[in-house]
Amino acid sequence: MVTGKHRVDKKVRYGRIRIYLLIFFLLSTLIFIILFKTNYFEISDIIVKNNIELSKEEIVSYSGVRIGDNTFKLKISDISEKIIKTPFVKDVTIKRKLPDKLMIEVVEREKIAAISYMGLYFFVDNEGVILYTAHEIDDTYIIEGFEFESFTEGEKIKVKSDEDLQKAIGLCSLLQNSELEIKPKIACIEGEFVLYLNDNFKIKLGRGENLERRFAIFEAIYRDLTSKNIDSGVVDISHDGYPTYSPFGE
Repeated sequence: MVTGKHRVDKKVRYGRIRIYLLIFFLLSTLIFIILFKTNYFEISDIIVKNNIELSKEEIVSYSGVRIGDNTFKLKISDISEKIIKTPFVKDVTIKRKLPDKLMIEVVEREKIAAISYMGLYFFVDNEGVILYTAHEIDDTYIIEGFEFESFTEGEKIKVKSDEDLQKAIGLCSLLQNSELEIKPKIACIEGEFVLYLNDNFKIKLGRGENLERRFAIFEAIYRDLTSKNIDSGVVDISHDGYPTYSPFGE
């Protein structure tokens, strides 16, 4: 009797397992059909946030995502990799908004200066990453006087003195964050920095040590000179002593 009961219990357990497996199979099939064989999870809208330089259409194009794509067939890491290759994009976050939306949030690089080289201008951000190149300049700071080693859009520009280039870019940041409405040319001449406010007005800043302090001195002197309608001459702040001013020709 015990043996017979044991056999019956065993059959019942096997029967229950088969039922559970059948239910699992049916549920899995149903979920698969809903996810991949219906249009419920097809992308109907792509939301792009924080873009300024790049249009929504450009970012969507870089992503490779199309309206009608199934959201679960998209690999987020692949989409991110495609977008991050764009020079203007510093970082990107992509999220699914179920059932049928995709959100792309970008952190863009901000153009800060144009580095002049043999008739070309390399427009860079504050890390020295090349955003694009052009033969003409727009309303931005110009940096010149550097010898190039290599340059590729989307990568950090390589010059013989990267430390000096970072100082030049730092000067651009100081100018950008000041209230001065000027776009001077920044020249690095044998490691010495000069600001050219115009053809007849230049500021000698030395080798870029204590840059913020020297810039604050320049800013005060510039305001004083312009208040007196003086727009030419040489201001020398290259040494640690008192700054000097001398008109051209003297």
